[in-house]
Amino acid sequence: MEQKEYLGWLSQYTDAESCFQAQQSLPPYLRANTLKTTPEEYLSWTNLELEKTFIPYAFQLKEFPQNGLGNTIDYATGWMHTQSLSSMLPPHILNPQPEDRVLDICAAPGSKTTQCAALMQNRGIILANDKNRGRISALANNLERLGIINTTTMNQNGTCFNSPHIFSKILVDAPCSGLGSSINAYNWWEEKYSSGISASQTSILFTAFRHLEPGGALVYSTCTYSPDENELPVSRLLEKHPEAELEKIEGVPNAEPGLPDFGKELKNSMRIYPHKFNSEGFFLAKIIKT
Repeated sequence: MEQKEYLGWLSQYTDAESCFQAQQSLPPYLRANTLKTTPEEYLSWTNLELEKTFIPYAFQLKEFPQNGLGNTIDYATGWMHTQSLSSMLPPHILNPQPEDRVLDICAAPGSKTTQCAALMQNRGIILANDKNRGRISALANNLERLGIINTTTMNQNGTCFNSPHIFSKILVDAPCSGLGSSINAYNWWEEKYSSGISASQTSILFTAFRHLEPGGALVYSTCTYSPDENELPVSRLLEKHPEAELEKIEGVPNAEPGLPDFGKELKNSMRIYPHKFNSEGFFLAKIIKT
């Protein structure tokens, strides 16, 4: 798709030019690993120039180190993990607690899994699943570096995931077209791609919801703008499962409500745009099983 055509499509949902330009030069972020330090201790210890965000343990990097973040002592010791602010939102909104049983059904390479583990204080249990065996090795490396001990990994396709267990909290960070995170995805993307991948995303969401206990919470997220990948799978779940309720997400600055095209309740979901949030584009929905 040509850039002009892509911007025309994106303009249906936001200020396309501002969004596109902001996405070209987004700042890096990191989070302090609260299993090894506190945000205050980390700020007093690190040589990195950081700025606080609305998430207490998340920081914007003001100046990129010459040799890269992956070569810093902060990263090597597991005191911090590089992760965009938008990517921190799904675990932040799911808010797992030490007593929870958590399923991360599309987990690798583990940024959100390890964030959940930190929120749980390394207690409870997390099942981190991913269909890509190669990416699970990256997940395992992150678990070790960050000192995670409450997580076990599994290698299954999320569309046909099966476990005898049910979970109190579930994270579905679905594979997507990546329009919110890639600066040039429009070069290969067509609307029909999102229409095609939507079926897989819907299947993963339905499978995950089946493993959620009554009273439990599920967060569905993507890093794209396409309604076919965002609001549509959620609306399908709400239509087929009357016990699924969409909880309004609050407390995230400069976020926008989801599109009501697939039902007015979708306004309880959330859209993140780079020119308003200063981090990559995202979609989030929090679903409660009654």
